[in-house]
Amino acid sequence: MTAILLFALFAGSAAASAPAEPNEAAMMKADDEAVRRGFTRVRRTIPAAFQGVFRRTLAECGAETDTSLVVRPMRIVTPTGEGDVQSVHVEAPRKIVVISIYDGQGQVWEQTDTILLGRDGDRIAVQLPAGPDTRLRCPARQDPPAPAAPRDR
Repeated sequence: MTAILLFALFAGSAAASAPAEPNEAAMMKADDEAVRRGFTRVRRTIPAAFQGVFRRTLAECGAETDTSLVVRPMRIVTPTGEGDVQSVHVEAPRKIVVISIYDGQGQVWEQTDTILLGRDGDRIAVQLPAGPDTRLRCPARQDPPAPAAPRDR
């Protein structure tokens, strides 16, 4: 009986002291620091400069289209599926190679994407066998201004 109580006590304290799952922001900060110091060129997150909501034209921004592309620190979302980022190889300041596990349309597959960042930072190009597929960064969504309060005269 004493052994069971001691086991329960140790098991409970071990579970309480287990480290919390790191969040995306903490993982990005650690990745940025490791790359900055030259420790590694392989990350677990996509660098901030490559993240955003992208469409083929600015007119498509704000609408769900078959050209939508959303790049997050640990996920790439396309109309055909969502990819969980497994690793990101930093080839150059404006070139990364992302390995992801995608799930969509009843299938699961691994995909490697080479993503190039435009010099202006507002475009990315995904390298395809037929050539680059370029997308424009959608402007940050801005809420309309609140209506002015009526004035007493």
